[in-house]
Amino acid sequence: MVPCSKTKAFSIFLLIILFFVPITGAVSSVNVIEADLFKASDNPHVENDLFTELSVKAELYNQKFDRVPTILQRLVGSEQIAARIKLENGEMLYTTLLMRGGKVGKFYRYETPTDSNLKFEPSITVETDEKTVRKILDSKDPLRETVNSMNEDSFKVEAEGFFRNVEIWTFQQVFSS
Repeated sequence: MVPCSKTKAFSIFLLIILFFVPITGAVSSVNVIEADLFKASDNPHVENDLFTELSVKAELYNQKFDRVPTILQRLVGSEQIAARIKLENGEMLYTTLLMRGGKVGKFYRYETPTDSNLKFEPSITVETDEKTVRKILDSKDPLRETVNSMNEDSFKVEAEGFFRNVEIWTFQQVFSS
């Protein structure tokens, strides 16, 4: 059995990695906001917005990268991952993760469904809602909660290419409850 800290770091990374939606075309005037991975408050009495919380988790993932299972490292490799998250207030949060060697290289948000910063379509896309994200973040076993959410279709993951889809399917089978 994997210790909780390893599993939690892995699950948080998976959550961050898999949060992304198909992006097509280009928009000339997109406001891109990069995550400030080091400035978010860790004070539990201060409510952070979801983007800030995910930014902190991305930095935690990078710090504990040596504990991330190899299957996840290979899955995210050097991928461009886009996410579309429906917030509880009805607005949408659009984010992109640019992975480098399995680590989070850049994590940012933008205001439209199209990320004009990407030269190519994202290789992995995720569509979900804030309730699902928070359920995963608050879980004692975020990895299994992520996979359960994927199985329940509340955390939809799409990948380009046969082999990526096989890796995602394998990942789901290995970590299903």
